[in-house]
Amino acid sequence: MIPISCKCITYGRVNVLEEALYSFLIQNYKGDSELLIVNDYPFQKLIFDHPQVRIINLDKTFDTIGEKENFAISNCKYDTIAVWDDDDIALSNHLSNINKYFVDEADLLHWQRGVFFNDGKITDITSLGNSGIVYSKKIWEKLGGHALENAGYDMTFVINIKQHSNKIILASPPDSEVSWFYYWANRSYHMSGLGNDTPDRPNIVQRTMEHTENMRKQGKIKTGEIILQPRWNQQYDLLLKEFLEDRNE
Repeated sequence: MIPISCKCITYGRVNVLEEALYSFLIQNYKGDSELLIVNDYPFQKLIFDHPQVRIINLDKTFDTIGEKENFAISNCKYDTIAVWDDDDIALSNHLSNINKYFVDEADLLHWQRGVFFNDGKITDITSLGNSGIVYSKKIWEKLGGHALENAGYDMTFVINIKQHSNKIILASPPDSEVSWFYYWANRSYHMSGLGNDTPDRPNIVQRTMEHTENMRKQGKIKTGEIILQPRWNQQYDLLLKEFLEDRNE
C-alpha cells in the first residue's frame, strides 16, 4: 500500500475545511497517510490534535497560489500527493481508490468519474477536470514545481506533466465506487469561479483577501485560535446512494 500525503491549502474558510478534515478522518485506508493543512490567513491559528494531521499556520499570506502550493508540497512527507481542496469532499474509500489506481510509478492520476455537486445536490457523475488530482512529488520536483500563478496554475502544471511524461492514468471507478465530490456554488469564495488574473483588476489573492477582510469585519469569520471541529454538513455517502437509486429506477 502506497503512503499518501493529502495536501490541503486554506484561507479563512473554517466551515468548509472542517468537512474536508472529516473526510480525511473517516478514510478506511490501512496504509500510511497524512493530511497536511497550510493556513496563511494571519487572523486565524488553526488547531487539531491528531497523529496523522499536521497544520502549518503562517502569519503572512503568499503572493500567489502557486507559491503556496509549492510550500505545502515541500512539507509533505510522502511521494504520492493527493490534492485535498478545503472546499471539496472525499468519501471514506477515496484513499483506497488512489491506492488502487495510482500504480506503476505513475506521475499523474486524473479522475474520469466523480461527483459533480452543484448548489447542494448531485447533478452528475462525470470527469472532474483537475479537481482531486494525484501526482508524484518526483514529477513536481522534476518540473520545478508549480508556476507562480493563481487561477489556472493547476492547468499549467497538468499540461507540463503531459508534455514531459507518459505515466498518466485516467481513472474511471464504477459509479457506485466514486469517491471525490467536486463542490460548486453557494459554498465559499470559489477561486475557479473568479476567472484568470488580468491587468485591469486586483489578482485573485488580493480579491480573496479583500473578501475575507470584509467578512471578518462583519463578524462572519472567527479569528484567533480555532480548534477545528470535523464534521460533514450533509451525509454525502447517502446522497450518492440515493442519486444512483433514483437514476436507475
